[in-house]
Amino acid sequence: MMSRLPDIPLTAEANSFVEGIRPRLQEELSKVQRTPVGVLLWGPSPASLSLIAALRVSLRADLRQDGHAAFLSEELCDPNSPVSVRIQEIIQAQQFDLVVSIPSSAGSIAEAHDFAADRRVSSKMLVFLNRQHMRGYSSQSLEALSSILTCQLLYYESEEETMPIRTAIFREVQRIREMKYIVAGRY
Repeated sequence: MMSRLPDIPLTAEANSFVEGIRPRLQEELSKVQRTPVGVLLWGPSPASLSLIAALRVSLRADLRQDGHAAFLSEELCDPNSPVSVRIQEIIQAQQFDLVVSIPSSAGSIAEAHDFAADRRVSSKMLVFLNRQHMRGYSSQSLEALSSILTCQLLYYESEEETMPIRTAIFREVQRIREMKYIVAGRY
């Protein structure tokens, strides 16, 4: 919080200057908020009855509502391609700004582990692990791989408490949105 500054009135010319830039300030702030972030959402199939599957679908809708290009990987995979799903997903991940992985089983944690070890996509990954799945090789390896330069690993308590997941994703999306604005201004 800013301490109270002494009230020193502006000259008419200075006040005119400030009134002239206020609309431009607001337009630039609005431009930041209109910058789309590409978000790829990995996790259980939307057809499953899992609460995490429902969360993925909800996140997709909410992110799109906020102006982002949010997709489930299933929407982008070509079942008729001779290329494996794994390679299709690596290719997809390379094209997005953020890859959110919410594995809900030991097998899907192993899948997240494989992708987190791939330098082409690991720095884009935000991985959420349920504390109930912390044991085992894959979750321990994910933790060992997690650093400021690679995937971010966050834990959540249970599938019933998804607000921390949602909050972390929207916070990261906003950071990326702002970084895209900064980088765009340099060219």
